[in-house]
Amino acid sequence: MSQNYYEVVVKGDDNLLKGFLSGFKAAKRIKSGLIFAADHPIDTHHLKEILTFQRDHVHLAASERYHAALLAAIKAAAEIDIEIVSDKRISKAYFDFKFSTFNRDVASKLKRRLARLPVGLELADFEPKETIEPSGKGVELYSPLHDYAFEGKGRVQGDLEKLLLFHRKCEEHVFIETSDIELES
Repeated sequence: MSQNYYEVVVKGDDNLLKGFLSGFKAAKRIKSGLIFAADHPIDTHHLKEILTFQRDHVHLAASERYHAALLAAIKAAAEIDIEIVSDKRISKAYFDFKFSTFNRDVASKLKRRLARLPVGLELADFEPKETIEPSGKGVELYSPLHDYAFEGKGRVQGDLEKLLLFHRKCEEHVFIETSDIELES
């Protein structure tokens, strides 16, 4: 990742923590670098939490720039009944995707989007497949045979905040299906 991030899991009421985080960001004049995971398609369902039904855990992602200050602020706020449960450096952030289209113009746009990833992001395990079948020319839209098909799958990984923005753009594209963003420690 371009910038180091930490996943901080806090035990407490999510509305209280959301307010706390908003106040912290305002006091420090933070525009980016702190992420309330519940507001984004970030998979935070860790096995331990699922097995023990710990639903009062709130996941935050903090850039290295604000990480220490966030931990100190949470520890200093003992009177509002919140505590740090886990604090781990995120080693990898990614999401998987797949796509399929029978339209050459859409395929060109998909190719451009995937070839021009923002700085800090990269493609991994990319498997595009382009098929041209001349005998399918002129066959109707919903036919099982098409003269052209472009499909594939892969993974986009890198800087967490850039990944969130790119994920949103991919979700807006009708021909791309995405998974939630995964965080690895």
